[in-house]
Amino acid sequence: MKRGGLLLVLLLLVAAVSGCISPSGTPTTTPSQSLTTTSSTPSPTTTTTQAPPEEPELPAGNYTPIYTGTGKSCPSGRVPVKFTYNPGNKTVKSVSLRGSFNDWGEWPMKLENGTWELTVCLRPGRYEYKYFINGQWVKDMSDDGTGRPYDPDADDYAPDGYGGKNAVRIVKGSTTFYVEFDPADPAYLSIADNRTVVRLEAKRGTVESAVLVTNHGNYTMKLQVWWDFGEVWRTEAPFEEMKYYILINSPDGERFAVLNTSDNPFFSFDGVDRFPQLGWVSNGITYQIFPDRFNNGNKSNDVLALDHDELILNQVNPGQPILSNWSDPITPLHCCHQYFGGDIKGITEKLDYLQSLGVTIIYLNPISLSGSAHGYDTYDYYRLDPKFGTEEELREFLNEAHKRGIRVIFDFVPNHCGIGNPAFLDVWKKGNESPYWDWFFIKQWPFKLGDGNAYVGWWGFGSLPKLNTSNPEVREYLIGAAVHWIKFGFDGIRVDVPNEVLDPETFFPELREAVKEEKPDAYLVGEIWTLSPEWVKGDRFDSLMNYALGRDILLNYAKGLLSGESAMKLMGRYYASYGENVVAMGFNLVDSHDTSRVLTDLGGGSLGDTPSDESIQRLKLLSTLLYTLPGTPVTFQGDERGLLGDKGHYDEQRYPIQWDKANKDVLNHYRALAELRRGTPALRSSAIRFYTAEGGMMAFFRGHNNEVLVVANSWKKSASLELPQGEWKVIWPEDYSPSDPLSGTIEVPPISVIILERG
Repeated sequence: MKRGGLLLVLLLLVAAVSGCISPSGTPTTTPSQSLTTTSSTPSPTTTTTQAPPEEPELPAGNYTPIYTGTGKSCPSGRVPVKFTYNPGNKTVKSVSLRGSFNDWGEWPMKLENGTWELTVCLRPGRYEYKYFINGQWVKDMSDDGTGRPYDPDADDYAPDGYGGKNAVRIVKGSTTFYVEFDPADPAYLSIADNRTVVRLEAKRGTVESAVLVTNHGNYTMKLQVWWDFGEVWRTEAPFEEMKYYILINSPDGERFAVLNTSDNPFFSFDGVDRFPQLGWVSNGITYQIFPDRFNNGNKSNDVLALDHDELILNQVNPGQPILSNWSDPITPLHCCHQYFGGDIKGITEKLDYLQSLGVTIIYLNPISLSGSAHGYDTYDYYRLDPKFGTEEELREFLNEAHKRGIRVIFDFVPNHCGIGNPAFLDVWKKGNESPYWDWFFIKQWPFKLGDGNAYVGWWGFGSLPKLNTSNPEVREYLIGAAVHWIKFGFDGIRVDVPNEVLDPETFFPELREAVKEEKPDAYLVGEIWTLSPEWVKGDRFDSLMNYALGRDILLNYAKGLLSGESAMKLMGRYYASYGENVVAMGFNLVDSHDTSRVLTDLGGGSLGDTPSDESIQRLKLLSTLLYTLPGTPVTFQGDERGLLGDKGHYDEQRYPIQWDKANKDVLNHYRALAELRRGTPALRSSAIRFYTAEGGMMAFFRGHNNEVLVVANSWKKSASLELPQGEWKVIWPEDYSPSDPLSGTIEVPPISVIILERG
């Protein structure tokens, strides 16, 4: 049997199981329209006297229909797997499924007739997972406390690395061929850069060509990204109402039509953008500020940090906070209770400096009244912490930032508060007589403030009591606070640990609706560290903190730990998972207040050390990649000055910026990157397409017409690259020696990035 016939047989066997392919391989009618006329880019809108046909025509000749519309069980190549949990007599308010199949993100389960359930579509393989019940991880999935397993259908158990056990599921089936397309998911259909982007996922190497067939015309799909077992094909169409389907040709000449249903074969797009891309984010450059450690503009408010610090209230782990001079050494309290006096006025004083870096977005760590230097133990969500200044100074800062074209987003902490929160203090005093009793999860009363055994706290910390966000009063309080600061003048919100908030599938849509009603172009970012596309489908966040891109992929590539091919495959899975509109709004960072500084991660040393030349070169490589990918590049304060800091040493990455010191080479590099990005529209577009990868080198296109080529080499030896057809000119670095125009083969120096533009 020839390979094409074998492919078709395997496809039919796989799809017959999942119910995605019609038993008939031939359409009931024969259309006259040929599929030879195609376009790779959307045609410009033109005035015409002839209206387009209401529907496209199905292809002539034999083909295999693949139905992916309503009523399908799972996409071809995936198997429905049901997870259940019966709590018996236990009081359970929420259960989520977290495992290796969703990068340990959170998939809420639903209560049906006393049992929590969720059915998901998984590819064949072995998966480990746990349940997340009432905001807490299950310790041992094999024993729910009664000797029974949490999930009766688990196939096995495995150590979780923390003294407990994960459950294991073995999913059987074949992955010989699959096609995935769901226009309700922005990963497959989105509006990006005012274009309708349609994408199709398929098994690697099983698609020779693909065409988007619409009632307005046909559009050639091109291979965009790939990884070990899959690939994505992409095209653009005009942003308008259309009916369509996708025609695929296999390498062996077989044809497949990706259709909606047998009764209604065409997909329909109504021309409405329900998940708008925020252009100010896509075009922006972001800078993160940790206020207490950025700049001290008003020394008179420094001492105000000491009168409401959490250590003063804590009855289990009491202590005394300290107020230090700007250049004082780090103490064991540095993380949380050593104050240096940074404030809002200090940020205002540095706005011109930030503007010189090309910054257009500032992300502020928490500034609400709290009991620590980091601010994640909120006391009053509606009040500016006086240690940071007055509301008048805050309003002046926002006004001055906006005058310079800089927008500001603030940090919001809905999962937990601080022990100085008035509602929690009322519970501490009155027990269940307090009207706020149901705002928290109290295990025993009376209790001592700071006793993590008496009530539920974030990760068991008694200083961070968990909020019951399933309580309507708590929701009203929190969402009201978010809207309050948006009304005050902020432009967006970064949400702390949203995956730990109870009932996130209803809380965050409510938050989004309220915020967007007040300011439609407000930016909502969730602190999710893993590849988790379920959070950015249009009902919760615009973007996630993309550690999954910055730390998991780019950092390891810049270290030289990943080859170009390995890094590109991981990037392929990343870009396949998110809508192009989401990618265009990506909050792309490598380090933050929660990690070691990037230069330290790259081998530059700890605070006070002198970084090596190689670590500086690797920082330049990594930051250049960050500035050339879709989304907004995020710089943690001081990285642009070559600062060092090891998280393992009392969070020394948060040490105050010493403004009289800077690595001028690094500072000039970041300023040049801002100019590069500002002057190269393709680098601010939503479009990315892989070119090639080999050894330590990888290369990808940017722009809707592949007009820019970014080439990186993280290894210590030079690499050779065969340029795409045509002539190219180098736009980065400026001192690249070969003369323009370039064609044929070029040399890529060690630990470097070359950016070329079509001549």
